[in-house]
Amino acid sequence: MQSMILVIPLQDNEELVRTNNAFDAFKAQHTTVQRENSTLQSALETEKGAAVRVNQTISNLQSDLETAWRNNSNLQSVLDAERGAVGRANQTISDIRSDLQTARSDKSYLQSALDAQKEALVKANQNLESALKTTREDAKTLEAKYDTKVTSFQRENSNLHSALDAEKEAVVKANQTISNLESALKIVREEAETLKTNYDTQVTRLQRDKSDLLSELGSLERKEAEDKLRLSPGIADFKQWMRESSVDAGILILVSDSSTSSSDIHHILVHNALVSIRSENWCSAYEDAQKSIVARPSAMGYIVKALAQIGKGEPDDVMQVFDLAFGNCNPKESNLLLLVKTIIFFVAGKCDTAISRVNDLIAASSDDETMYCYIQVLRKMYLMQGDNARAEQSLERGQDLASSCTGSDLEIISLVFGWTFEGLRITAQRYHCEDLYSSGRTVEAAEVLLKITDTFGEDIRASKVTEEWVMDLKRKCIDKLEVLGDMALNSGEHDNAIARYTAALSLDPSNPVDILVKRSNARASKKLWKDALMDANEVIELDPSSHHGYERKYAALHGLENYDEAINALLRMLFIIENSPDEEIRRLRANYTAPSEAITVIDLAIHEIFGLCPLVLIDVTTGRLCNAQERIQMFKSETPFKKIVFETAISKIDRAYIRQCVAKYFKWIMFSHTWEGQEPTLKDVNIVDSVWKLEESPLNEKLRQFCTTAREKGYRWAWSDTCCIDKDTSAILSQSLIAMYSWYEKAAETLVYLADVLSSAEFGDLALTKSRWMTRAWTLQELLASKVVRFYTRDWKLYLNDTHVNHKESPSIKHELAKAMGVAPETITSFQPEDLGVREKLRLASSRNATVEEDIAYSLIGIFSSNIVPRYGLGKTALGELLENIVARTGDVTVIAWTGKSLPYNSALPASLAVYSQVPYSPPPMESNELETCVQQLRTQLALGDATSFYHRVIQLPRANFSNGCLQLPCIVLYVTKIGVRELGGSQGTNYRATVSFLGNVEFTTADAMPLQRPRKLVFVHPWLRDLCDPLDGFLSDDEPEVEPGVGASDEAEVESDAGFVDNTDDASEPASPLRVEPLAPVDPSTQALRLIARLGRQFNALLLEQQSNGQYKRVAAKEEIILPGVPYKTNPKDIKVKVLEIV
Repeated sequence: MQSMILVIPLQDNEELVRTNNAFDAFKAQHTTVQRENSTLQSALETEKGAAVRVNQTISNLQSDLETAWRNNSNLQSVLDAERGAVGRANQTISDIRSDLQTARSDKSYLQSALDAQKEALVKANQNLESALKTTREDAKTLEAKYDTKVTSFQRENSNLHSALDAEKEAVVKANQTISNLESALKIVREEAETLKTNYDTQVTRLQRDKSDLLSELGSLERKEAEDKLRLSPGIADFKQWMRESSVDAGILILVSDSSTSSSDIHHILVHNALVSIRSENWCSAYEDAQKSIVARPSAMGYIVKALAQIGKGEPDDVMQVFDLAFGNCNPKESNLLLLVKTIIFFVAGKCDTAISRVNDLIAASSDDETMYCYIQVLRKMYLMQGDNARAEQSLERGQDLASSCTGSDLEIISLVFGWTFEGLRITAQRYHCEDLYSSGRTVEAAEVLLKITDTFGEDIRASKVTEEWVMDLKRKCIDKLEVLGDMALNSGEHDNAIARYTAALSLDPSNPVDILVKRSNARASKKLWKDALMDANEVIELDPSSHHGYERKYAALHGLENYDEAINALLRMLFIIENSPDEEIRRLRANYTAPSEAITVIDLAIHEIFGLCPLVLIDVTTGRLCNAQERIQMFKSETPFKKIVFETAISKIDRAYIRQCVAKYFKWIMFSHTWEGQEPTLKDVNIVDSVWKLEESPLNEKLRQFCTTAREKGYRWAWSDTCCIDKDTSAILSQSLIAMYSWYEKAAETLVYLADVLSSAEFGDLALTKSRWMTRAWTLQELLASKVVRFYTRDWKLYLNDTHVNHKESPSIKHELAKAMGVAPETITSFQPEDLGVREKLRLASSRNATVEEDIAYSLIGIFSSNIVPRYGLGKTALGELLENIVARTGDVTVIAWTGKSLPYNSALPASLAVYSQVPYSPPPMESNELETCVQQLRTQLALGDATSFYHRVIQLPRANFSNGCLQLPCIVLYVTKIGVRELGGSQGTNYRATVSFLGNVEFTTADAMPLQRPRKLVFVHPWLRDLCDPLDGFLSDDEPEVEPGVGASDEAEVESDAGFVDNTDDASEPASPLRVEPLAPVDPSTQALRLIARLGRQFNALLLEQQSNGQYKRVAAKEEIILPGVPYKTNPKDIKVKVLEIV
């Protein structure tokens, strides 16, 4: 590949060489600076890695090392700030690089720019070295703090070992105390054995005294007639009760009143009768009872007599005995007689009758003492029948009387029948509790058991049997309730699980930790966070060495959104896990991420997102303007950041989730509107420190209303071009203009304010398309780039009251916009810069205007994906730079298809984008039959070798290129051999008639008159080579790689460079073409060549150029399109000139 041949004066060539040498020196120095900059960046990244590793080690040591990772966060912020400094340095480099285009024509400007660049690079390098030094110092500080913390931890560990040794000594002492207690217990047991022996001796003595007493009473004979009695089933039951009674007959004699005189023989006779009854000596009992009644009638005498008659098998006489008793005894004893009579029915097997009579006695009783005795007897009967539920009910009836009644008659009942009433209430509730447990009603059983322990605590402790029963049932209830709670929890029945765990805990289990952990989990599942936290704290208090308590604590704190304490609890749990002697527990550490690691990943996500964010945004809550660093600091001090750190720490790192959360916090809404005067600037807002504090004015109110609407929509950050760009700093202004398209594209939503549209506008009024907003230059990219748009009218109502979330997807609004702009509806909803061709995008921009001339160009940077650097003060040159960049990047020559005035920047470019509203002339495509007919005709007229050579000269031309204000245009050249004025048209232009090679006479109209007093070297060119080629020829498309300026002339084409018309007589000496010709399908080369020549024979839109003294060309602006006839088919192809012309 060789450079394009340029013939220019020697003096100018030497100046260009000097300029190029200076530029090469600058590039070499710039490369060296970049290499040093890269080295410093690598060192900075290495230091960053070291700082991260230090933070990781510190975070894994202990929960209270939170300060260390906060310092790490601060260090990261410093590094981010330094990255910003590097970015600004790189931006400065980019600015200087763009300025070099102008410097190529101004050597002194190049030298001053070079000096400024050197100074900026030196300052940037100094800043980098300073930042690196600060980073190293911070790392050393962190290392020192780490060493201090390690020393502190070792000291605490030593203290813990000392405490453990003290605990061990305490355990030894406790064991010694237990041993002493066991010895004392042994002594107590020995003393108890001695007391038992003494007791047995005393009982023997009493029995002997009893025998002596019986001898003194006359040695009454006892008849043994039990086998002769004819016992009914009821009497048999009575005898069985007698045999099974636990009352010792020998001790009954002691019940006699110690104050009774020996003369009161009836007491002794009654007691002897009772002893005989216990011994089943019925006849002796009957005789003693009868003698007692004779001595003195008493209720006890008749009772004993009745019992003896039952034993003798004379139940029919029992009722007669009671009838005599009621007649001969004290009326106060009637209640006792009735009660005994009823009990006799019960023990005789007539239980239902007896129970019914007791209920009747209770109902008829008016005496609390008597009622209390009846109720106690009824309860005893129910218990003896196994009816625990009714026994419990009777307990409730007599509970209020227990404190005020003595139950003296119950002692007689106990004496006579051997019934015990002590612990009756406990017994009833015990049986009821066991029934509930057996029937699976464990929760209710636990409630009854708890009631028993609360009510009869002292009685339970006094009875070893009852206490053991309580402990055993408690244990079974606790185990069963825990199992039932686990089943409920696993099946998602959280209320039931909580109830069962609570019931189990109410029974005071010996080790409640596991149940508390489970209840905390169940409560957390119900979002009862405070209750769950209480359980977790209780677990920690009971077992500080268990990681489960801290696990439940951080989960509850997470629900309460108290992330500071949640992270502390998490760190404590990780410390316990890491230092656990259990290897299985230590393996749990792999399920978690250190908070410092999470912060590092979050910082990377922030850095990535901030590469797409606007430089300054409005915090709509405070109205303050916040730059990137301020927004990051706010984020790291608020709950969303802490939540991400925590949720990442309790799981594996999910970078996609982290980026989603970070993006959600920093999402922003853009404002699109038309400027209406002195809008509030960044300086205005900063002076008062808030949008909300701006003075009252319509334009300030517009900004405030935008912020209010954004806040109502749930946005935290908002952007407006009025106050979010520092227009006093050229570098920031340029950066903002370049990035603005992507800011709108990446924004969550764009709010469009139509100041001249009333809320009363209706569908069909086309109020939106008639709005001033549709005529402004910047609003085109704001509409196309934004993914979500909503239009608001003058009074901030939705346009057409359309409630679609995205007005781009609203059928009515979308079609109104599409029709007004002349594009497909899909272009409105999903525009991408590559979706439309260059000419179509220029057409869309042709109807837009701007107050500042340069904005016409700069508002299109994003739409055309241009890389020009905005610089205000260039005037129309800005438009020239944009169009030059478009041609240079795409090779699209439709940019030069226009009529009207030329741009001073380059004559091939128009003075205004308005010309692109014109539809350029394009001949209709040739029908396939017509094309094949022409090809067959040309085969007979032309030499195929000449045709093929011409074809290769055309397709091997480089695509159009623009460099330094000069257009390099590949084209077919037709020379003007003669020209004259046909008519002076004044403001309508001047008409000319010219003679053109191959074409003959043609007429055309120019925008300005061309003086013909001196010879003018004019040519017509056909630049639409792409339209001539077969679609299968593999001609380079617009998105092929660019061709370097001045490179790529084909072996058959040349660049006009001398002072006259150049006759191409030595084509073979031209350099080879660099273009890659890749046919898409095998086609005969001669056929391809003839097809091209056939298309060349049709009319085309020609450009008129005038050659300058230096061999370059200028375009002669035409008032109307110059439509020339095609090249006649008879023309020899080798005579047609194919060139690359330089147009200035």
